[in-house]
Amino acid sequence: MVYIILGIVLFLLLIYVINCIIVYRIIFRRNKEIPLVDLDLSKTQYKDFENEVRTYTSFFNNIEPEIVEIKSYDNLILKGYYYKNTSNDFVIMFHGYRATPLNNFAVMGKLLYEKGYNLLMIVERSHGISEGKDITFGVKESKDSHSWIEFVNNKYNPNNIFLYGVSMGSAVILLNKSLNEEKNVRGIIADCPLDRSKHAVTFGLKRKMKFIPFLTVFGVLLIARLKGISFKDDMVYERVKNINVPILFIHGRNDDLIPIKNGRNIFNNANEPKKMIETEALHAMSIYYKLDLVSNEIFEFINKYKEN
Repeated sequence: MVYIILGIVLFLLLIYVINCIIVYRIIFRRNKEIPLVDLDLSKTQYKDFENEVRTYTSFFNNIEPEIVEIKSYDNLILKGYYYKNTSNDFVIMFHGYRATPLNNFAVMGKLLYEKGYNLLMIVERSHGISEGKDITFGVKESKDSHSWIEFVNNKYNPNNIFLYGVSMGSAVILLNKSLNEEKNVRGIIADCPLDRSKHAVTFGLKRKMKFIPFLTVFGVLLIARLKGISFKDDMVYERVKNINVPILFIHGRNDDLIPIKNGRNIFNNANEPKKMIETEALHAMSIYYKLDLVSNEIFEFINKYKEN
């Protein structure tokens, strides 16, 4: 009888471990990102903005970017799309979880490019043309952001750098421990940031799998820890207390992936100067819902803090 019970326990433990490994791979492992223009947008949250998505994205089809690359601190080759322009001011853009740069930045990217800004659209580790197996939700990508800023300063010697992140990309920027010392960084634009990187894991699990038992979350995070992805220092709302760079926050009240309380929590802990723009948008869609408001606020922010 003892052996039967022990056998059942071991079998259930094996099932649990296998389940956690499968869920880990679903959430953390790289996957093929699909450009918005290749989707049936009528079945997505972009259904009311299909023309805008295709129009703004097609703008970049007529510009040939230079593919630039760096080596990360852990020896991955990371790449980005550099859209050279007429000024000596740069906007470095960090996309969200399993997004492409143009999925997140086609709209504002076009408007910024038309104003003469150089754009560097980063392809984050474990996405697209960059190397890497596992997405780390800002834990390792934040170190990459430092490397990208260093790369831009060393190669182009810009007058001004602004950092622009969407969703996970905002955490990538805000978790950068070197922000206050980064040369020429004048401001940060954080669109729908999450207040802890770990929350992206739980939000992602809930969105993909509806209901996830606590033990599965625990097991998945334990696997991440064993693979060198530690969420011990992932508290964006704490890290932001040490950032002295101006920050413009943007968040939608109807964000169903990263609730607006995340953005408000970070904003409340951030140092001045800071500003927060709230819209009625879904996740990462404020630029579509309130294009004039959001774009005007971004340009006002940039013009206020850039140095001539």
